Formats: sequence, C-alpha cells, structure tokens
Amino acid sequence: MTKMIKENLIKNLFIIVLLLLCYLPIKKYLLSSNLVVETTGAGDVLAAVSILSVIACFGNFAFTYEKIRVSFSLERYLSHIVTGLLMLIIGISLMFTSVLVEILMGNFIIVDLSLIILYLACVGYDFWDVLKI
Repeated sequence: MTKMIKENLIKNLFIIVLLLLCYLPIKKYLLSSNLVVETTGAGDVLAAVSILSVIACFGNFAFTYEKIRVSFSLERYLSHIVTGLLMLIIGISLMFTSVLVEILMGNFIIVDLSLIILYLACVGYDFWDVLKI
C-alpha cells in the first residue's frame, strides 16, 4: 500500500469517527429545536443545508490529487486537509438532511440509505482520485 493510500485511509477513517461522534448531538439539537413544531422552518433549513452540500461536493469533485506534487509533504498534507474538510462538510450536511427529512416526513429508511450510499460514493471517488496518481 502506498503512502498516499495509507494517508487517505487514515483521513477518511478519522472523518467517519468525527461524523459518528457528531450525529447524536446534531439529531438531539434538531429534534429539540423549534423546527419540530414549525416544519416550514425545517424546509428552509433543508434548503440552506442543501446549498452547503452542493458547494462542498463541487469543491471536492473539482479537486484532483493529480495536480499536487506528492513528494512535497506540505502540499500532500494540505491536500488531505482540504479534501478532509470538504468530506466532513458533506457528511455533516447529509446528517442534517437525514434528521430534517425525518422531521418533515417521518423516519424513511430509503432516504437514510440513499444518503449513506451518497457519502460512500464520495469516499470512493476520493480513493479513486488517489489511485490515479
């Protein structure tokens, strides 16, 4: 396993741990907020979260490891930090989406499954991009 793949694996595992630690506090906060009573507000927040998600996805997919100089540690670590932060924002926005959809229409496993698949596809793209170098 190359150094880049190991670093990328560590980055993605770290982000997944952060996301797992964030899920319950985010869910608890949203379910105890005013959004449960006023679901029109939940729709507005869902729209704002969707915009954040689209921006993070655009940044993540626009970036490519092919353009970095792998031999320079600073450049390599900076690229991991940037992609990691974008992946974190994508994951958090998908968690917000999951809880907000639950508020708006109840628990619907297909939505949660779709969001998990979407995040896994982002992780897969991240690894595929590393494998191209």
